[in-house]
Amino acid sequence: MKYLLIFIVLMTAGALVYWRLRPYIRMARRFLGVMRDMRGVSEGGLRDTPQRESIKASSEPLVRCAACGTWLPTTRAVKLNATKSSYCSHACLERAADAPRSSRKTAS
Repeated sequence: MKYLLIFIVLMTAGALVYWRLRPYIRMARRFLGVMRDMRGVSEGGLRDTPQRESIKASSEPLVRCAACGTWLPTTRAVKLNATKSSYCSHACLERAADAPRSSRKTAS
């Protein structure tokens, strides 16, 4: 019984110490993570993180939306075969169809 009481007192003291030091432990872990990343950069470049992999995967050709001018990958574009135009969305395609045609002035 005496050992159990001592064990409970020590565990409670340890929990209180951990609770008070938790922000500092988190800060030390972040600092060590930054140091690990800096060492990785100096030793041979960045590791392939999911963000860098998505950048690599998006190296396909881009097309410009005929209505709003937004650039997007060719696989996501809505293509209109009659005019060979590409649009970023169906809403943009409908907006372009509803808009009155403006006459372009030519430089003469």
